[in-house]
Amino acid sequence: MAVEPGKGAIPAPRGRRRKWVGHGLSNPVVYGALLHGGARLPLPVLRAASWVGNAVAVFALRRTVGDVAANFEDAFGLAPAAARALARRTFFEYGRTTVDLWRLRSGDADLAPRMATLAPDAEAFRRLRGERGRGFLLASAHVGNWEMGAAALRAMGIPAAILGQPELDPEVHAMRLRIRERLGVATIEIGSTISTALRVRSAVGSGRVVALAVDRSHSGDAVGVSFFGHPTAFLRSPALLARFCGCPIVPCFFLRNRNGGYRGVLGDPIAPDASLPPDGDARRMMTRVAAAVESAIRQEPSQWFNFYRYWPPTGTRPPSP
Repeated sequence: MAVEPGKGAIPAPRGRRRKWVGHGLSNPVVYGALLHGGARLPLPVLRAASWVGNAVAVFALRRTVGDVAANFEDAFGLAPAAARALARRTFFEYGRTTVDLWRLRSGDADLAPRMATLAPDAEAFRRLRGERGRGFLLASAHVGNWEMGAAALRAMGIPAAILGQPELDPEVHAMRLRIRERLGVATIEIGSTISTALRVRSAVGSGRVVALAVDRSHSGDAVGVSFFGHPTAFLRSPALLARFCGCPIVPCFFLRNRNGGYRGVLGDPIAPDASLPPDGDARRMMTRVAAAVESAIRQEPSQWFNFYRYWPPTGTRPPSP
């Protein structure tokens, strides 16, 4: 979201015009097949199909594997061979996470993966909401299985909403809305001027935790932060929304354990500082969010799911923020 001229603290609309991947698999046929297969097929069959599919993908999508490997070289300073091996593992980890995701999206609680940290996470969320039960912004990223948050919040009895842009395909978008309804999650769509910010503030005031991904910026909605030591653009609007709503941003990620369960990783709440100018406060807040995202990725590098070149090649990057 961009910012209304002269306001500095109220997000304005931003339309979605680009896809972050080029594989074309986000279509109604594939989406519907995954949804129904996840609910009906036995878990061993789903995992076997996932393994085969990702083995084919690693062989066929060599350029994409190279892009993922370049991300690991840039982030961790790995040698090319080690980075490529980690990139291949990321494909298979993504397959396992995808199986979990579509079983979760069925809405059947018996199919949802186990949350190993549900009790301590529930206590942490209770403290964050305070005696008034007020909501806040939950900042996640493309690491782990962030939709596990919907299942976890439902199990805790905490209402949630997802702030995001509609899918480019209207049929896929309609399916996603139905899935979220099954999980008891409201949807707040970006792109309706000041009403978007007002809906977020209303949701926070009514006790909802409003979740959004922050690590893919858009023109007009970006702030420069340091991420793995590189100048990187994160979304600016979460910080502006936090100022507008008078609530903190809480970094939160759901990482897959070796046994197939998940654990919640909560960062410290990041409160807005009204004494700072909006741009300076946004940079301060999102720098802390970026540090939390980096920490989660370092815990589980193969669960960092960006299947494109995240940073431009060295020599074409902007100066450090």
